[in-house]
Amino acid sequence: MAVRVAAAAPRDLFEAAAVIHRAFATLTGRIDPPSAAMNETPETLAARFDRGGAVFVARLDGEIVGAVCADPKADGSLYLDRLAVDPALTGKGIARALIEAVEAFGLAQDHDRVTLGVRLLLTDNIALFRHLGYAETGRKAHPGFSEPTSMDMAKSMRPA
Repeated sequence: MAVRVAAAAPRDLFEAAAVIHRAFATLTGRIDPPSAAMNETPETLAARFDRGGAVFVARLDGEIVGAVCADPKADGSLYLDRLAVDPALTGKGIARALIEAVEAFGLAQDHDRVTLGVRLLLTDNIALFRHLGYAETGRKAHPGFSEPTSMDMAKSMRPA
């Protein structure tokens, strides 16, 4: 099984949004508040290109089975979000390949670090990011919540 990751072309955005919806639908009822990822459309994904960001897709046998977004931030970082893998294909290295694509893009665009936010309830996701060298940088509560609901994480793109 060879997974190929590449920058999405405009024609890929419908399928990219669909895989994001499939992946994040598995969180319905598990996280509160619900993820805004369910609001992604081909148009909202395309808007990332206008901001200097990117969308990457993972293909298996020619079909899009994963997607991730990357957005540059004013502080010099690159924000990774909407990491999505088709629920039938988790555990096959697709998420790692997508994350590596964002990191390579970050280096090529001269960003000093990749940042992200992950829900505290998604302990497997947190473990994956830690395994890949991301460290916690803080916690936040979504509006209307008194306790933290998400963790901020970052990985330096510069040699130590």
